[in-house]
Formats: sequence, structure tokens, C-alpha cells
Amino acid sequence: MIQTRRDFLKNVGKIAVATSVASAIPVSVFAEKAEHPFTYSHLDPDAAADRAYASFSALGGCCIGVADAIIGQLADDVGAPFDGIPVKMFQNGAAGYGANSLCGCLGGAAACIGLVCEGDDSKAILAELMKWYKESELPTYAGGTPAIASVVPGSVNCIDSLGKFFAATGITSMSDPDRINRCACLAADTAKKTVELLNAHFGV
Repeated sequence: MIQTRRDFLKNVGKIAVATSVASAIPVSVFAEKAEHPFTYSHLDPDAAADRAYASFSALGGCCIGVADAIIGQLADDVGAPFDGIPVKMFQNGAAGYGANSLCGCLGGAAACIGLVCEGDDSKAILAELMKWYKESELPTYAGGTPAIASVVPGSVNCIDSLGKFFAATGITSMSDPDRINRCACLAADTAKKTVELLNAHFGV
């Protein structure tokens, strides 16, 4: 289609306005991006535990509960760049990522640790967290309704950890309120331990 002279001049005017607006915006707005690792800030371990316990039910499971307790709290306290991470991305970690594999509590914690630590430090802290998880009698959280039983998971996998709890209580259903509460308490314990490890690592 052939443009008329009037249409041509009109379009040129639009381009000029758009160009002048873009040139008025600082280049940093477009170039700015968060560098890894994000800068960690002190968190209160008990507050993290309470938030994880509440977020387990409010947001959808153990993985997102732990992530919200750490990333969500940092987003509230610090803002950018943590507030750019949608914690709902961690909803798929519930029930061992839907496959009874790695406990979602540990998956959420692993992501949080990796976000604020360099590679070697991240691996070392995560190894310590997993050792604690496998060898400790859990859960111990008593800020809400205490779990009806605590067991030593002996494994980082959801199916094994829950299997020990089921054997100790006679519960067989994932929808049992006591099972749900137990996993909420476990999320609280894991968030608290992760924050304790990060606070110690960074000396804050």
C-alpha cells in the first residue's frame, strides 16, 4: 500500500516521540540484572520456622513452605532482587516432586542455599543440611500443632521419610490431617535449620 505524504509525516512523528521517550530512560533500567549469588541478609530462624509452617497450608506444600520462609522473607525484608522470584514456582515440589523422590523441604532449601551461595559453599551447606535431615529425630517444631510422632528419616527421600512416620503411627493416607501437619512441622524444622546454617556461614 502506498503511503500518502500526510500518513508518512504522521508515522515519522510517532517514531520521533518514541525515540525521545526511550532516550530519556536511563540505560541502567534495561541493563540492570541481578548478579549471582544474591546478597544474603540475616533472618530469624524461629520466624522462618513459623512462616514455613503457615505457608505449607496457605501456599501448597513443604517445598514452597521452605522457599517462602526464606526467599519470601528476604523479599519482604530486602526487596530486590529477591522480590523478583515468584515463590509459587516451588509448588511442584510437594510429595517428593509428585514422585516420592527428594523431600520437597530439602528441594526448597537447596534452591534457597544455591541462590545466595557460590557453588562450593552451596554444596557444603546442603550436604550438612541433608546429613542433619537424615540423622535427626524429626519433626520437633512446636509452634503450631505438634506432630503426633517424630522419627529419624534415615534418607532424604519423601517415600522413606514418610514411610518411617507411617510405620510409627499406623497412618496410611496422605490426606490424613496428622500426616499433613507432620509435613508442615517438617517444613518448619527444615527452614529453621537452613537459616541457622546460612546465618552461621555469612556471620550474620
